[in-house]
Amino acid sequence: MKLAIGVLLLAVAASASSDLQPKPYLLQIDRILQQKKHHDSFKSVFTSEKPSDNCPPCFNCNLPNFECTQFSQCNTFTGMCECRDGYGGMDCSEPLCGSLSDGNKNRPQRGNETCQCKDGWGGINCNLCTADALCDPFVPEGLKGTCYTGGAIVNTAHQMCDVTNPKIIAILEGKKPQVTISCNKTAAACDFQFWIAERESFYCDLSKCDFAHDLTSNGTRYRCEEVACKCLPDRMLCGEDGSIDISEFLTETIRGPGEISCDLNKKNCKFSEPSMNDLISSVFGDPYITLHCKSGECLHKSEIPGYDLPGRKKITLNDILTIAAVALVTAVAIAFTLYNIGRSPMFKQYKDYPSNTEENPLSNNFTPTTLSFSDINYSIGKNKILNNIYGLVEPGQCLSIMGGSGAGKTTLLDILAGKAKSGTVEKNIYVNGKILPATDYKKIVGFVDQEDHLIPTLTVYETVLNSALLRLPRAMDVNSKIAKVHEVLNELRIYHIKDRVIGSDFKRGISGGEKRRVSIACELVTSPSILFLDEPTSGLDAYNAKNVIDSLVKLAKDFNRTIVFTIHQPRSNIVSLFDKLVLLSEGDLVYSGDMINCNDFFGKNGYQCPLGYNIADYLIDITVDHKKILKIASEEDPHEAFLSQTTSEADVTREWEHLAVHRDEYNYQQVDGPNDGKIIQITNKLPQIFYESPLAINLRQEILHLANNPLDLDIQQHLLKRASFWTQFSILSSRTFKNLYRNPKLLLSNYVLSLMVGLFCGLLYYHVSNDISGFQNRLGLFFFILALFGFSSLTGLHSFAEERIIFIRERANNYYHPLAYYASKMVCDLIPLRVFPPIILLSILYPLVGLTMDHNGFVKALMVLVVFNVAVAVEILIVGILVKDASTSTIFGVLILLFSLLFAGLFINSEDLKFTTKWLQWISLFHYAYEALAINEVRDLILREKKYGLSIEVPGAVILSTFGFNVAAFWKDVSALLAWAGTFLVLGYVFLHFYTYERR
Repeated sequence: MKLAIGVLLLAVAASASSDLQPKPYLLQIDRILQQKKHHDSFKSVFTSEKPSDNCPPCFNCNLPNFECTQFSQCNTFTGMCECRDGYGGMDCSEPLCGSLSDGNKNRPQRGNETCQCKDGWGGINCNLCTADALCDPFVPEGLKGTCYTGGAIVNTAHQMCDVTNPKIIAILEGKKPQVTISCNKTAAACDFQFWIAERESFYCDLSKCDFAHDLTSNGTRYRCEEVACKCLPDRMLCGEDGSIDISEFLTETIRGPGEISCDLNKKNCKFSEPSMNDLISSVFGDPYITLHCKSGECLHKSEIPGYDLPGRKKITLNDILTIAAVALVTAVAIAFTLYNIGRSPMFKQYKDYPSNTEENPLSNNFTPTTLSFSDINYSIGKNKILNNIYGLVEPGQCLSIMGGSGAGKTTLLDILAGKAKSGTVEKNIYVNGKILPATDYKKIVGFVDQEDHLIPTLTVYETVLNSALLRLPRAMDVNSKIAKVHEVLNELRIYHIKDRVIGSDFKRGISGGEKRRVSIACELVTSPSILFLDEPTSGLDAYNAKNVIDSLVKLAKDFNRTIVFTIHQPRSNIVSLFDKLVLLSEGDLVYSGDMINCNDFFGKNGYQCPLGYNIADYLIDITVDHKKILKIASEEDPHEAFLSQTTSEADVTREWEHLAVHRDEYNYQQVDGPNDGKIIQITNKLPQIFYESPLAINLRQEILHLANNPLDLDIQQHLLKRASFWTQFSILSSRTFKNLYRNPKLLLSNYVLSLMVGLFCGLLYYHVSNDISGFQNRLGLFFFILALFGFSSLTGLHSFAEERIIFIRERANNYYHPLAYYASKMVCDLIPLRVFPPIILLSILYPLVGLTMDHNGFVKALMVLVVFNVAVAVEILIVGILVKDASTSTIFGVLILLFSLLFAGLFINSEDLKFTTKWLQWISLFHYAYEALAINEVRDLILREKKYGLSIEVPGAVILSTFGFNVAAFWKDVSALLAWAGTFLVLGYVFLHFYTYERR
């Protein structure tokens, strides 16, 4: 127990000095305990027992009675010896086994007369390498080591020599004499051990050495000015029974200089020192010790003496063929893509169309549809937006929803069209008296937004054809779909402009009225039973507005369709075309029924439209102040206050005269107010008047009767199946490709930029040198290329911002599945914009700069750059999906790229990053790409630099390691890029599917 406490105290004491020179103290203590001859004295140090007079004190090299053999250093803090390579034990007198690469602390001591070395290692103490593969731990990670056996010292060499003096061999009577030599060129020192039968006799330390290597004669000569030798007690030649003792001679006489010279071709060496030579001569008759040596030193191949640094490798025919093969594969891929896209119906020109459209399969799915609705209520929080709206419209009729601004027209239309609303909806919507499932209902209705969101580069025909190909039943053949497109274009009287592009704010196209009819055509081409339109005349002049409504009325009459639309203050000639009217006033229903009966109803109730006055304007006027807040004095009569306010307004027209006459037909309700006054809400009684009228009662009964006695509604489900996923992908890809080549600025700018940058950088870095400055130029070139393609990906924000509203509208109208759009976006955007530019740039850059083509260097660099470009592009696209505002998304995109650049490895060394910031490097795409490109180029490069008369040759991998790069991480970096690219692709679709949708 006391012994254990003593060991623990010694370990604590050793730990206290660890800041000065840390050592594996517990392991050394264990070694002490294993030495039985010291065990008792060690125990007595920590116990009250007095040590026996026969027990030696514990080993401590600080004490004069103990010393470190092999001229090893004594650690003054621990009292333990710091042994040289291949030696262990407390005093460093025991040879170690295993291998030099294991390190002294992990190597076992020799347990018997010989050592068991690991495969590939030899010598008495296993310091001599014999195989190249075992030298990898001695060179920078990722490089291959070489076991140099030439004999010349480069850094630290080990030699195993057999003594060849015949007389020495004869006198020893079969006991083999050997010598081990280790030299450190940096320390200018060698150590020398003399062994007999693999048992060490004496050792020497040689310092102040000068190492010379003659490449012409292939010989070495190492001259050391100072030599010191010592014997190991009780060993042969050093006092062993029956042996001479030269201990005093070695200690007192040997002073140097010493010399080791070798013929490296024959492996013959000699060790010479004046006093040693005299001893050898007098005892054995030889002038010096002669040796036959094997040498081993682990190096990189570039460090081997006489290694001829390869000059700049000229581009070869194979290199040209490699680049040409990449270009050929790219051309074939482009041709294959163009061929398949060219076969798409979006590109085919059809001259013959079926004339008999009655056989169109779509007509089998159409059923005349009566739309009725009741109890339509909508609220957002406590605010009531719609209050008990009801109505009915039959096939062949147009229902107009009218009202002032904020009346709830668009909200009602959205609910009737089945749009998702953010508030609380209560509704009963009947189709031929039946309530349909939402999925079936959306397939028989069409919806036209108030704004026209169309792709500006497509023609009128292509825009409508796109809708037909995506939304018409897959059972229809292509010719029938095209015939349907021509039929709709004719009906809407826009066939004559079918080959004109839609146009945009920057490129003139068709007019606003024509755009509106194109939007309607995109819905009509699917022959919906019910068509909803949100203010189809908005933004149009009177003439175009009349044309649009005429087209809708004609569609309803001729094709027995049901049309519902909102409209704001139409002209009188447009109003006359309406069949049904729903009039709203701040969410309340003022009228619902036949348009022809509207004037009579309001006239009988005291609201007579003045002669010659537009009935639509008059209806808006009488409902615009349906709910009005008025502050009056406490004693003031609400009737008089209201009349005073209305008559005090400038230019009171005759349509307001009824307010004075019918002021009793308003409700006055106190809302809130201070002590000196009160606030009243003036509510028009028109909703109540209509609700109690016979027209409203009959309408509600008709809706109820139809719900109780529904009409047949034959919906053939197989005809409701839209285009397959592959068809959607093909059509969308064709459309995207047309958009690209008709608006080629972005595409051409990327290609021209890649071409120009490739030429510019090729000339700027032309034939980059294999020196330190060339290393810097290479890293700078790769960083510039990555920054170029990284920031070029910001163009994806603008392109998606333009398409966002189109995607949302088409998705809401069930054009396609979001995955089909996303897949086409990835293929048609990533391949031409993110894959081809790196191929163009590197194909020009590589031969001009003279970058490495070894080990498929060009193909690897191209792979890294393409994967990086794709990953960054999708990452930026995700920013565009999540951030709607284009300017804000640009800021976020730039910040992401800048932080990714910061942790690429150029601006800050990876080894200097703390754990709190290290994770930023793990998510930096620039780091993985930059490291991979640098490794691919510099890993096997030998840099030669000559400055101030000094010649330096250093592997590029060593400098990379100094910069904090992992030289062995090329495929790890590529895998990380692929993983991030895949992750971003998945996240991009997830965000597109669940975040980018219509919100109303």
